[in-house]
Amino acid sequence: MADNYISKLFSSESKSKSASEAKDVSLWQERVTIARKELDDWAERSGANKFVNEYKGKYGIVFHTRKGSVPVPPINEVFSYVQSDVATTFNRDPYITVNPKAGTVRGAKLWEVQLNYYWRELGVKEELEFEIIDKDLIGYGWHKVGWAVDSVGDNEQLKIVKENLYSMRLDWKDVVWNINARRPPKDCLWMAQRIVMPLEEVKRRYPAAKGLGGTPHPDVNKESYTSASYKDDIKVQVIYEIWDAQKRQVLLIADGLKDIYLSPPKPWPDYLDEFPFQMYWDFVCPGSSRPMSAIAPWEDQILMEMVILGRATQHTASWARQLFVRGGSIDENALDKYERGDDGAVITVNSSMEDGSFKFSDFGQLPQDFYLLMDRLQAIKRNINGQPEFMRGGVTKTGTRTVGELQKMEIGFQGRQNRKIDRLETHIENISRHMMFHLKANMDLEKTVKISGQVPDEVLDILRESGNLDEQNMTITFTPEDIQGEYDVEVKAGSTLPLSKENRTQILETVLNTVASAVPAGGVSPFMATLIIQILEDYDIKGLKEAFLVEQKRMEEEKQGKAQQAQVQDQKAMADADKRQAQADKIKADTVITGQEAALGPMGRAEMEVAVKESGGM
Repeated sequence: MADNYISKLFSSESKSKSASEAKDVSLWQERVTIARKELDDWAERSGANKFVNEYKGKYGIVFHTRKGSVPVPPINEVFSYVQSDVATTFNRDPYITVNPKAGTVRGAKLWEVQLNYYWRELGVKEELEFEIIDKDLIGYGWHKVGWAVDSVGDNEQLKIVKENLYSMRLDWKDVVWNINARRPPKDCLWMAQRIVMPLEEVKRRYPAAKGLGGTPHPDVNKESYTSASYKDDIKVQVIYEIWDAQKRQVLLIADGLKDIYLSPPKPWPDYLDEFPFQMYWDFVCPGSSRPMSAIAPWEDQILMEMVILGRATQHTASWARQLFVRGGSIDENALDKYERGDDGAVITVNSSMEDGSFKFSDFGQLPQDFYLLMDRLQAIKRNINGQPEFMRGGVTKTGTRTVGELQKMEIGFQGRQNRKIDRLETHIENISRHMMFHLKANMDLEKTVKISGQVPDEVLDILRESGNLDEQNMTITFTPEDIQGEYDVEVKAGSTLPLSKENRTQILETVLNTVASAVPAGGVSPFMATLIIQILEDYDIKGLKEAFLVEQKRMEEEKQGKAQQAQVQDQKAMADADKRQAQADKIKADTVITGQEAALGPMGRAEMEVAVKESGGM
């Protein structure tokens, strides 16, 4: 009786738990669906989808003429703007520096080497190039840092295959959040990442997915999927990884799975107080939770340029083809051949070719307003986007065509670009902080990391003195205890900037001119020497830096040698002077004695000698 009661009790609890889970899963499915609908609507309203197509050269503007639709020649400034922004914003891997807050200097240097190693090992630079393109076209990009645990099975059958750190760009279409958030991810109640995986892989990883039938990939055209012969090859399963900040849980749901989670909810990592998603943006948009595309403010000017250029092209083509014909001089069928421009067509006429029955219209010149309008539109675009044409290899027209005016334009561009670089460095610092969180929490054994990047000498000196550095293999070895504590992460200013041949040449000229002007004056001052070394370090010109240090040492040795030689000469001169003075004093003394002897005579001289002997003299 009691066993039957307990069995019913557990059965009731199980049903209640299943009903509660089904309700929660259904609620999350609805939340995600609403958030996805809002994202799709915003992508159309904001022009995000359109800007992506324009980046690919698909503007879709046509003229409707008597002969049909004529495409307008595209002016793909969207592509040139974005590619120039990538080149001038982020060209090299950054150098990440670490400073101790409540940790040790040695621990900070170990972190410094480790973060720079993982940055290159995980290929984060390539991920950021995608994010810059997302940021320019869409308005923002997403980056996620996490600790991946690849496992199979469930409950007692759970088996961990591997675990590792990852740092990756997320497609802007794959991240949604609660629609009332205004500053994502800071004020989000939850965030979800869409994950599209092959159906068979999902079934292998998650036992709850056995009954799922899969769907075509969200980016695959429905018509292409319908006409495909082997649909099983392109079937996928759409999953959503949900980070619930209120309950601090990580949930996994799947499209088509309405009653249960794909896997049991997991606790939010204790060491992580933020969402794992990092938003990268340049231009906030008041009243919108999503930043604004860099293309949106000046896209209309591009389209207007295309319309005007298209009109000019059509004007040229039309005026070059106009013909006056006296009625009846040419058969109607023959005129049709002419108008169509049939290649090799035979045009028959009904009158003499010399009697004035035919006349071509004069070619109409483009009005001057065309050029003025095009120049004005280009000036408006420059004022809005802040990127002169010469910064992307084009020709910039100016009112005076002076070098000074172009330099002022470049200064204005650099002001805006420096802000973008600062935003990028902040984004890199946020990514590095999260990498540090995951590494610190999940590293439980001694680890060896290869040194990568341009590690400063002072960092290597500290690691060498602490015994963590293996100079033969250029690796460092440390334990979890070595890196405990609190640390600040920063990006070395300017380390991501492009270093072209022209920039290197300009730097070398500046350094050489400084050194050349200082050598005749007796060498470079300590301040100037430190400044030159810092410049050469920042721009990774190690060979010249070492040569400069050698030259400084040689000059210092020469200076010390000359100083020692001058000191010896001074001492010799002083010794000679003392010798001459002693000789002069002796001569003077001899003269006095001789004079006194002459004055005293023989008797006085004898008395003087006796007096000297008695006094202990001669």
